[in-house]
Amino acid sequence: MTKNESPLKISESVREGVCVISIDGRLDAQTTEGAQSIFSEAAKTHPRILLDCANTTFLSSSGLRAIVMTHRAAGDSGGRIAVYVPRPEILATIHISGIQKMIAIHPKIEDAIAALKA
Repeated sequence: MTKNESPLKISESVREGVCVISIDGRLDAQTTEGAQSIFSEAAKTHPRILLDCANTTFLSSSGLRAIVMTHRAAGDSGGRIAVYVPRPEILATIHISGIQKMIAIHPKIEDAIAALKA
């Protein structure tokens, strides 16, 4: 990583009426505050949010907290979220935390979008 290169890139798009937030890189203590700000703003304006972790390379406890806070913010606005996680190492972190008991986690993006549209 070069000196000016960020360890996290976040992009937002809309797919089939669902706000898709792609998380590319490390969601950790260094990057979570900025990410959480983006997630919270999306939760205010989009009733259905998909956090796309296909290119997430690391997920720390602060990253997990950001996901949970996004879930709560979406719920407060009458919306909901799902998380797309195809990477086994990121999925393992999520399962260790137990957040899959409150937030829908999907290994296929199509399933996540379908669940949010239902």
